[in-house]
Amino acid sequence: MGGRRVLALLAAALAVTSAAALAWLRVAGPRRERDGFFGITGVVRDLSHLRELGVDVHSFGFFVGADPGYVGSPQERRNTRVMRWVVGNGSEPLAAFWVPEVRDPDATFRAVEGIVRYYTEGEGAARVGRRVTLWMVGNEENGGWGTSCGPEEFARRFEVYASAIKEACPDCTVVMGGLLDESSLGPYLRAFLDTGAGRLVDAFNFHYYGLAAPSERLPGAQTYLSGVRIYRGVKEILSEYGLGDRPVWVQETSTFSGCVGEVCQTEVEQAADLVKRFVTLRAAGAERVFWCYVEEPSYEGTGRGFFDQSGLIYDGRGPWDRGAGVKKRGFYAYRTTSRLLGSARLEFSINDSLTYLFRFSTPKGPVSVVWQDWWVVRGPGQGAPLVLEGEGTLEALDLSGEEIALGSGSLELFLGKEPVFVLGEVSGFRYSGG
Repeated sequence: MGGRRVLALLAAALAVTSAAALAWLRVAGPRRERDGFFGITGVVRDLSHLRELGVDVHSFGFFVGADPGYVGSPQERRNTRVMRWVVGNGSEPLAAFWVPEVRDPDATFRAVEGIVRYYTEGEGAARVGRRVTLWMVGNEENGGWGTSCGPEEFARRFEVYASAIKEACPDCTVVMGGLLDESSLGPYLRAFLDTGAGRLVDAFNFHYYGLAAPSERLPGAQTYLSGVRIYRGVKEILSEYGLGDRPVWVQETSTFSGCVGEVCQTEVEQAADLVKRFVTLRAAGAERVFWCYVEEPSYEGTGRGFFDQSGLIYDGRGPWDRGAGVKKRGFYAYRTTSRLLGSARLEFSINDSLTYLFRFSTPKGPVSVVWQDWWVVRGPGQGAPLVLEGEGTLEALDLSGEEIALGSGSLELFLGKEPVFVLGEVSGFRYSGG
């Protein structure tokens, strides 16, 4: 799992809802009205959460070795069973291959090809209930996870695995394992692309984590805006190599609620950060984004660690836990964001470094998301409240999908820490008295 650098730094540092809105929010819509953007990474014990959240794609830890005896093994039976449950709950599974050192390229190729055929045209596809067409190769290859290795060596391994996947399934998507955002990301990606292996990558991928707000304790920690910077950096490198049209995924991202050392964040702050990550990455052009995790995973095993508290449902462990199975504010924020922006195209965005406004077109009509970063010092004229301007009826919803304001032609809002969704023809914003 990613984010070890962030984790190490943190550990070291010490109301009535309108009927129309509810009808919209409670129906995720047919799959043709979604574009697969919303993902979840990590094992989910209760897979019904995928359906409730409106998760499009689930990366649940299905890591497969290139074993010629895989089909019929206990691992295969477990993976196939879980993938069937994932599909049954409305999500698409992202499968993944370990990529250890390839000692016999031909044998590895045949094993990978056989596994992919099993899940795309064989009995595995029938048992799962759909063809498994998303395949990730490796994970955090520039970090210290699992089969991490140098870029030239990874390229050699990737060539074998990706070529075998494409031989078995030409229309499958081959995803490069997520690169950690460290100083090595750019040089590693360039060295990998120098080998020519980039031609086999259908989707590039990175991981980033961080905090819900800048911290004096950790001035170098990532925030939600870090994702946009990383995404643009990756796209710039891909363009240098003639691959600028290839999509980029963020297969792991999150922040926590609770305390890690002396850094504490509330549920509201985590929920606000979740929405900001999805919205800014969607606006930047990322093809898929995955929050890590749904249920707190006991990854560190203390109830006090970054990942132990990054889930959207409590596990009953730790001093800031509200009880096993209790859903956090972020759970409802994910659900509302997924249902409103399940298939969305950015129309425009404006910001003045305090207030951010993004307007999207969707199959149901325009949806805007607006927030103010509470840590930014307000400048002259940036007083509250905020006035949204537009045409016709404007309806503001909170992160649970409940109506909080209604207006015609304009809408006056007193923004707290959480973003607000606005249904209707929003054209811009101004400050009252401005």
